[in-house]
Amino acid sequence: MESIMARAGVYFSDVKLARDALLAKGRRPSIDAVRAELGDTGSKTTIHKYLRELEAQDGARSYPVSEAIQELIARLAEQLKSEADTVVIELREQLSSERRRYEVDLAALHDTLTQLRADNEAKDDQLSASQQELDRVRRELHQEQVARQTAQQRNRDLDERLSDAERHQQSLEEKHTHAREALEHFRTAAKEQREQEGRRHEQQVHSLQVELRQAQQTAALKLEQLTQLNKEAASLASELAAVKQTLYREKELGRALTRRIEELQAIEPRVAASETQLNELRTRHAQTADELAKAVDASNELRRQNTALAVELDNARLTKTLGEQIAQLQKAVFGADQAPTTDSTEK
Repeated sequence: MESIMARAGVYFSDVKLARDALLAKGRRPSIDAVRAELGDTGSKTTIHKYLRELEAQDGARSYPVSEAIQELIARLAEQLKSEADTVVIELREQLSSERRRYEVDLAALHDTLTQLRADNEAKDDQLSASQQELDRVRRELHQEQVARQTAQQRNRDLDERLSDAERHQQSLEEKHTHAREALEHFRTAAKEQREQEGRRHEQQVHSLQVELRQAQQTAALKLEQLTQLNKEAASLASELAAVKQTLYREKELGRALTRRIEELQAIEPRVAASETQLNELRTRHAQTADELAKAVDASNELRRQNTALAVELDNARLTKTLGEQIAQLQKAVFGADQAPTTDSTEK
């Protein structure tokens, strides 16, 4: 037997020496006491096995035992067994009740968790849809702004062209006026000259006729220049009308763009409302995450309570096992009419 070694390096002889030392000190050689005497080493299961072997070896020793002690041992064993059974039953009922309550709470938490996850997914979808709608509106607004800037630039270009055409028309009108004034002056001068030459001598008729032909040629040339100027003025008037019509269409387009921009500006409050709703959804999402964390914490707390109840049940079972061991010890005492071991006597 002394060659047997515990898993933690404790021999049978070590347990025997520790138990004898405790008995010599007048202390009860329990498992914890023996393990402490060994320097807190060794497996409790191995120490318990060796203690039982030592008790079996000491069973050969005979000591006189009184009936009062035997009766006391029997009553203690019966009472301990009854109390252990009562505690075990109560703990089992409590554990069963706690387990049912835990299962109900766990199911409720599971349902809540499922609902929260579903709500969270729905809110994520709604958040994604709102974000896409916001992006679409922003793109449309940007496109309309670009179109408005382009139309404004075209309007400015058309205004410049119109100003140039008006200046050109004014210049042609001035040239036309000057040509008319020159023609009128020429006619006046020719008339005066004809009147003067009519009063001259007949000798100057030939020279006057020559000068008259020259004046007529000059007048024809001036008239041709005036006709050309009139044609150019008509062409410029047509071009100006076309420019004015184009400008009118551009102004109509500008007014349409202005109305579209006003519509987009009216949409901006809805965009702001969408952003506000988006922030609210984010806040609700954070709250949902907090509720989910709290639900997980509650589930963990229920698991810890279940673990504590399981530990209490194990303690109760250990107490019951001790009661059964005492009952076996009682049977051994009554059967062999021998004294109990030091461990049983002290208990």
